[in-house]
Amino acid sequence: MKIRYFLFVLLFAVSQLVAAQQPASSSPLSFTSSNPSLVQTFEWAKSQALVYSRSGSKTMGPWYEAALPGRNAFCMRDVSHQTEGGAALGLFAANRNMLGRFAQSAAKSRDWAAYWEIDGEGHPSTADYVSDTDFWFNLPANFDVFDATVRMWRWTGDNSYRNDPAFQRFFQVTMSDYIKAWQLEPDVITKRPRIANQRQAEGRFVHSRGIPSYTEGSKDFVFGTDLLAAEYRAMRSFDEIAAADEEESTHTVQRNAGDIQSLLEKVGWSEQDHHYFGTIRKDLSGYGSADTLVLYFGAAKNPAHIRGALDYISSPAYWSKINIEEESYVPLTLFRYGRTEAAYQVLADISSPGKNRREYPEVSYAVIEAIVSGVMGVSPGHMNEKFDVSTISRLPTDNDRATLSGLSIRQNLIDVAHTGGSTTRLKNSSGPALRWRAEFAGALDSLKVDGKKVPASQATTEEGIVISWTDVTVSPAAVVVVSR
Repeated sequence: MKIRYFLFVLLFAVSQLVAAQQPASSSPLSFTSSNPSLVQTFEWAKSQALVYSRSGSKTMGPWYEAALPGRNAFCMRDVSHQTEGGAALGLFAANRNMLGRFAQSAAKSRDWAAYWEIDGEGHPSTADYVSDTDFWFNLPANFDVFDATVRMWRWTGDNSYRNDPAFQRFFQVTMSDYIKAWQLEPDVITKRPRIANQRQAEGRFVHSRGIPSYTEGSKDFVFGTDLLAAEYRAMRSFDEIAAADEEESTHTVQRNAGDIQSLLEKVGWSEQDHHYFGTIRKDLSGYGSADTLVLYFGAAKNPAHIRGALDYISSPAYWSKINIEEESYVPLTLFRYGRTEAAYQVLADISSPGKNRREYPEVSYAVIEAIVSGVMGVSPGHMNEKFDVSTISRLPTDNDRATLSGLSIRQNLIDVAHTGGSTTRLKNSSGPALRWRAEFAGALDSLKVDGKKVPASQATTEEGIVISWTDVTVSPAAVVVVSR
């Protein structure tokens, strides 16, 4: 254990030396609040995240570290998770470059797997890759990158995420050839071998070429519940990004998505322990926990199961003992599902100065994500929806105040300010007229727009939260205030 910690400290020291040689990017994003500790958390996360930003070279382009510090690389799982924090910081070119490189790298010789990890020179990292028959790869990764690409399309409005031939090819092969090659169809996945497509008997990574989960420790399982959740989410995202002439394949994918989700609820749920198993054995028994990722990917649909999973990950007995990578997903997940008190507890824990491995790049990006999308509740609309951005306050009390400034979404630069859960102010600092959906917790008959009463619409979110909302068009340079 001491040796592993020493190696981590050494790698982090090397990463700081590299960072010192490459000036960190700047970001217009700023945050103020009546809660000084929350401001301190934001300032640390912003500074730390930008340390890992890289301008790249003529052949590489911009990117940021998304792997072990000092490895000079970015990994599929980490990048998929870090993109939202990166977007909030304005690192759009880096997100586009990294996701594009993963999409381009998917190859038939690797059974349509992308490169798990790419180094700062644009090559597959030697830490995980020897050859196309001998490399490390976790099967949720193609699905994770797929969904991250769709999320960045929503956030930026950059249609190259949809129209670039490399992305179009990646979407198609991931939804078809990749699933078939790795035996991930709903009617096949329970009968698959743990490691499929092994091309050579021995080698550095041959027994990790296609791990069917992000869980890497044990080997007595055939697939992870997180794999089902990631596959389901990518299939749902395909429905949003698919071209008009893909109607037939879209119907097939969505039918399979429903079957995968049903399998997750049937096989992935522990009736005895009231939470989702982490991995599933050949006899369909399970162990461990995948609750955070099942909820993060929005794959849980049974209300009782959702409550059980939330109870499980809200407990310090869970989040105080997991690794920092897994814990970094927890704050935003809890915010989205209405477990605000627990979300703040975990956010404080992962950003604490004394937290072991706090410097892992994913943590600072996840903290930015949790403050922007969790605390401030800022989210871009889906591309087929009638609004560009939505907001909902998740401040702890009605006496709290917070302002997020310099946030870029699509063609706009906006400022968002909340007073408790009662009032939200949005300034369209630059860009065209913005369609804003102002959301508030609970069932309300009316809201006030700049003091004028208007009817409120009501809805229940995918996470089961009842909200009331109104849509407002905010003109260029205008400020609009909506209150309950």
